[in-house]
Amino acid sequence: MQFKQPPLLYNERGETRTAGFELEFSNVGIEEAVQIIRELYGGEIEIEGRFRHKVLNTSIGDFTVEFDSVLLTEKRYKTIFDTLNIHPEEVNLGTYTLEEGVETVLEGIVGKLLPYEIACPPVPFTELDKVEKLRIELYKHRAEGTQAFPTNAFGTHINVEVPDTKPETLLNYIRAVILLHPWLLEAGQTDLARKISPFIVPYPAKYAELILAPGYEPDLDELINDYHRYNPDRNRPLDMYPVFAHINPDLLNQFDDLGKVKPRRTFHYRLPNSSISLPDWSLAQEWNLWVLIEEVATDTQRLAEMSQEYRYLKEHTLIGFDGKWIKRTEQWLS
Repeated sequence: MQFKQPPLLYNERGETRTAGFELEFSNVGIEEAVQIIRELYGGEIEIEGRFRHKVLNTSIGDFTVEFDSVLLTEKRYKTIFDTLNIHPEEVNLGTYTLEEGVETVLEGIVGKLLPYEIACPPVPFTELDKVEKLRIELYKHRAEGTQAFPTNAFGTHINVEVPDTKPETLLNYIRAVILLHPWLLEAGQTDLARKISPFIVPYPAKYAELILAPGYEPDLDELINDYHRYNPDRNRPLDMYPVFAHINPDLLNQFDDLGKVKPRRTFHYRLPNSSISLPDWSLAQEWNLWVLIEEVATDTQRLAEMSQEYRYLKEHTLIGFDGKWIKRTEQWLS
């Protein structure tokens, strides 16, 4: 499957826009994943800790491979030992330390629920096939994804460079995600574990009502404040906080209920599964669904007409809105 190109291939500086993928998986450890990356792209290994390695200066950029749990990557379990004035890294238990023993046990327990993750470097839209090579190798090494176990709410996140940072541009992408969300869940065959997990909670109906209204034309600060008022949560299908932190870090620093937000000039799209163990799955499959979001977001007339119909149908439907709207979405997209 080929990676489709969106209507806006270039940013406002005339440069080809970039995208980076974050792949969640199990059954392939950090050291093995690092070797896969090096065999594909070269680079040097930098070990930041047992559960976080980097592969730097590869042919396409820098990779991070880590266990997706701050309990281990940031060693938060040590707070318990701190209260007892115990330094587990200094306590020897034969051939290993207490720290190593505790981390091995915790990895075995938490690893049943949480994935390893590879954060890929951003590459130009026209070169996304280079990242597909990594997906293929992980599949060959029997990496497991969303479908491997009923509780695996693993995802594939896509960090898509924004075409520009105008409020109307950012707003239209949020609108497009809201309008397409029911259809995207079906088209992407979003796994039940992800649907019921707290990781991709839909935007609240009140927020959709606000931003789909034709008279809503916020400036950047208003857009950010309204977004946070209705969505004080990173776990949305489209997480806007990284780009908001890039645009106005001082305003984001006023929100003390978000945790750590890494400023990035990107949309953080979180909806896709990580179907890495399925032979017919590809990153292009998920990317091409994102391109449909881009097509709707940049077609202002279609966006306005879809918003109007969405609001009308929502107001006049008591039961079965999603099913009705999915059928209408298919017609709009065709």
